[in-house]
Amino acid sequence: MKQSLVIPILFVSLQCAKTVQVKNQENLFENCMKTFQDEQKCKEFMSNSVKDIQTDEEKREEDLAKLTKEQLAGLKLRKEIKDTLPGKNGNFVKEFIGVPDEVKRGGDREYWIYKRPICKFDGESLPDKEITVIFRRSFVEKVEHKKP
Repeated sequence: MKQSLVIPILFVSLQCAKTVQVKNQENLFENCMKTFQDEQKCKEFMSNSVKDIQTDEEKREEDLAKLTKEQLAGLKLRKEIKDTLPGKNGNFVKEFIGVPDEVKRGGDREYWIYKRPICKFDGESLPDKEITVIFRRSFVEKVEHKKP
C-alpha cells in the first residue's frame, strides 16, 4: 500500500515543481495581457521587469558599455592580481579589488566571485568575464579567471 502511494505522490510533486521561464519580452507581455487584459498594467510591469529578463551575459555587455576609457585603463592587470593575492586575507582582498559579487562555500574553502570587470590581461584587451578568489582557512589559496 505504501509503495503504491509513493509513485503518484512523487510524480505530482515533480509536476508541481516545474517553473515557467520567460526568455523574451514579447512572450512576457503576451502572457501578461492574457492574464490581466490591461495594457497599462502590463506596460508598467514590463518596464519594471526588463532587468529580471536579462541574462548574465547581457548584463555584462551593458556594464562594459557603461565603462569609460579611463575606467577601462584603470583596471588592474590579471598578472598583478594573481601574483599579489595568494597568501593574503579577506580584508586585504576587499581593499585590493573590492567586495565580491557572490560568495560560495564548499568544504573548507570559500569562493569569492567577481562578475563585474575588475581586471584584464593587458592594456589593450577586454576585461575578464569572471574572477574567482579561492580562500582556504581564511587565506587566498588560488585566483582563477575566465577569459573574455
